[in-house]
Amino acid sequence: MSNTKRIVTAVIVVIAIAGAGIWYIVATSNKSAAPATPGATQESDQPAAATITYNGSTFTLSTDKVASGSNVTVVNDSDKELDFDSDPHPVHTDNAELNEGLIAPGESATFTLETKGTWGFHNHLDADQRGSITVE
Repeated sequence: MSNTKRIVTAVIVVIAIAGAGIWYIVATSNKSAAPATPGATQESDQPAAATITYNGSTFTLSTDKVASGSNVTVVNDSDKELDFDSDPHPVHTDNAELNEGLIAPGESATFTLETKGTWGFHNHLDADQRGSITVE
């Protein structure tokens, strides 16, 4: 192989690796529906239109309907971890905006709901613990 071909091949490999790295950074940093760390509250200029409180066995909603574009806060008011995800269990595919993941005891997470409809959610660690919220 000539030196020119080696240089071209090396440049293509470097560009591919750099592109994959940039794609990964953008993909992981632009997830608007989740806080940067589990259990952390996402910063927002808009107050939460609804609060979902988990007490260790059930969910309580301050309201069961919110407008599209509203922030919703999930509060883990228990001594157990909460793995807050959308239905259906275990694939969480109905509305990814609800897929918050782990929220530590005493912590909360805030996210924005855009997609209109009635959406189920559950505690992935105990899928019988569930609720729903309507986005209008």
